[in-house]
Amino acid sequence: MKIGILSLITFASALTSVAGAAAAKFAVDWAEDDFTLYNIDGKANTAELLATIKPPGNGKELLVGLSGVVNIMTLTSVKATNKAKAGQVTAVADAAVSVALKIGEEGETAAAICNNDDVTKIAAPGNVTLSSRKQTLSVEVDLDVVCKDSEDTDCVAIADALGIDGYVAVELALDTTAAHHFNFVIMDVPVGTFNIVACFAGAGGTSLTADAEGTSAMAFAAIGKRMLTVEQVKAAKTRNEVIEP
Repeated sequence: MKIGILSLITFASALTSVAGAAAAKFAVDWAEDDFTLYNIDGKANTAELLATIKPPGNGKELLVGLSGVVNIMTLTSVKATNKAKAGQVTAVADAAVSVALKIGEEGETAAAICNNDDVTKIAAPGNVTLSSRKQTLSVEVDLDVVCKDSEDTDCVAIADALGIDGYVAVELALDTTAAHHFNFVIMDVPVGTFNIVACFAGAGGTSLTADAEGTSAMAFAAIGKRMLTVEQVKAAKTRNEVIEP
């Protein structure tokens, strides 16, 4: 199995945050990055958005909305030949962009909060895939010739015996860009000042049929413009609970 290269987007622009020392029920952060390709050899790449909020209530919930423009590109190219009955040749490319919302203390950096594996710091419902694609392209070539002999009985002339050497090459490329949104909830937030971080990650890879000459695969995943909004709310603790205004 051959492992190819996954390319993702990295982010290097400044982020704008609306927050202050006074108690607040709403906070926002956004980034206006253009897509920038970055080769990472199959390793995941991350980026963060951070909004600081100081909710005035105790034991309230935070409703967190996360939006982002996701771009995924996959390219598979397959060349199949009849030599030695090579059989089916396959190329696979897959890529995805996911996000988790985490809460940290005032003063903690976005990277530190994202690297914290404490499950109590992760907003419900946990890690979410914003967009993904797995692209599989397979080709098989059979150049045997169906013929008839002088007695009109069916026969098959084997391509190898006739010295027929041929191949079929097929390429499939997909490039999609779309905006995605998901809502998260952080339950029972105490009084204090907190950093809410959107932890984005890209992942994926490629694979090829062994010894498939002329066959290749590539995958790219990226997130560009993105926004994080945080609002204090009073949420139902169960799906059937009614909250009075």
